[in-house]
Amino acid sequence: MTPERYVLGIDTATRLGSIALAVDGKAVSSAPLPPGGHSSGLSGAAKSLLRERGIRWEDLAGVAVSEGPGSFTGLRIGLAWAKGVCLGSGVELALVSAHEANAHRHRREAVFIGTVLPGEPECLQGALWEGGERVTNQWGPESCDWLSTLVRLQTALTSAIVYKQVESSLPNDMPWLVVACPDMKPDWLEMFRDAFRRIAPDSGPPTATAVAELGDGMLVAGEKQDLATAAPAYGRAPNARKPTS
Repeated sequence: MTPERYVLGIDTATRLGSIALAVDGKAVSSAPLPPGGHSSGLSGAAKSLLRERGIRWEDLAGVAVSEGPGSFTGLRIGLAWAKGVCLGSGVELALVSAHEANAHRHRREAVFIGTVLPGEPECLQGALWEGGERVTNQWGPESCDWLSTLVRLQTALTSAIVYKQVESSLPNDMPWLVVACPDMKPDWLEMFRDAFRRIAPDSGPPTATAVAELGDGMLVAGEKQDLATAAPAYGRAPNARKPTS
């Protein structure tokens, strides 16, 4: 009998952080992290998930963590904690794009999934994905102001729809697009809601479940990270900078 493969997934990229455990590529349990409590809540939540399955840190095949874009502090906390677990337990590390994790999370809700995440000040990062068992990137991620992001996402969607209509028929009851945009400013969120109608809710399985499942696939494919060089993809420059003189 082949032993089960366990991968722990960590998402601290956004205000609503989470942690999840995948078994053989399928998330089986998860827990939210309290807002503002990413650092203090990670170890306790992870221990509880492992205890539920009766496994130890050393039984993990690896730890997958959201690489961003997202919060500077949150991403550093998640990656530093994951590196510590990997170093102490001798398991592998995987970095998962926050865009792909959000698309994966909503992959069965529409033919295409738009992901819109915070970028530079007053800017957003947008991307378009085709749904399915494994999402595929159609456009982006690309960073620009909120209005240009909205227009470019609409343009990418139109092009993808034309191709998809030629390529194959659609399920009768499936909408064309759902947009996942966690942590978006309320006024921008309303603009996107007016333009696209279907905005993915924050309810449902937490993002860490997608990180765990995608990370499992990456580790099986040999896409592991070097613990010394793995770094977050913040999506923007830091607010605090060294003096120039």
